[in-house]
Amino acid sequence: MRVCLQSTRAFMRMKGCKVSRWTCSTLPHNRQQDSTSCGVLALKFAEKILLGEAIEFESSQKAVHELRLDIATSLLRESDDLSRLCFYCGMEEQDEEHWICCDICQQWYHHQCVQRPPVDQPYLCPGCT
Repeated sequence: MRVCLQSTRAFMRMKGCKVSRWTCSTLPHNRQQDSTSCGVLALKFAEKILLGEAIEFESSQKAVHELRLDIATSLLRESDDLSRLCFYCGMEEQDEEHWICCDICQQWYHHQCVQRPPVDQPYLCPGCT
């Protein structure tokens, strides 16, 4: 922990932050039970700290699976609506622009972004060809 504290202080000093009074400690918490759930548990740990709640949550395989579903649901619920964006350039639709939809993945593109393919034939985007 001492090495971690020294490294963090040195990094923050390089960024112009005064950190001489920082301390380093651990908080009681559940241990990770596999080699793949560290990100999920780190997010839950941070959430508990930010909400000022006790750092108590299950870390069983079933509980981690449920946490993953909660994270995915939150991300989808809080995401921006991207339906009016060209999947190629990421820009919003303009009034005069023509659009074309991939017949496989159903993503929409500005016609000019995908080199103006014939509109009377099936269209496959670059990702589906």
